[in-house]
Amino acid sequence: MRSFPAEAAGLVSVERSQFGLWEKDEFAEDGDWMDLPLCGDVPGITLTDGAIKIRSPIREHYAAVTLEITDKPARPDGCRLIARAPYRSLTGRIEAWTLFSGPAGLTLDLGGPSRDFMLHVFWGSLLESGEQTETELLSVAEQFRFVFEPAEG
Repeated sequence: MRSFPAEAAGLVSVERSQFGLWEKDEFAEDGDWMDLPLCGDVPGITLTDGAIKIRSPIREHYAAVTLEITDKPARPDGCRLIARAPYRSLTGRIEAWTLFSGPAGLTLDLGGPSRDFMLHVFWGSLLESGEQTETELLSVAEQFRFVFEPAEG
């Protein structure tokens, strides 16, 4: 039995207002996270089994990203819930990906393939209103927390 919680955290480059989480399945014919449409909500997510595309309100910067699996999701201080949706893991391992640079070096073991979760996505700004300028494009501007709550059963 898996012990909870487990998490991975780091910085992810947000390029053209987006990044993704992807369970790279070498045998999938469906493409990858980049094939998902960009969400109309800002910030927001688009997801399918094994892939999540994140839309940021800021075009080019770094985001503090945390991936967590826990049976007791909690809203982090300074964040708001932007999405809550069922998520099906295909491979049991999810990884953050950038638009142009590929893997971001941030992965989370989801405890095996073909598992169902309730995904909670939290977002918070790390900038004061109007703080970012064109010369500060790569500052850490926001935080995202992806909480995978195992489905019962």
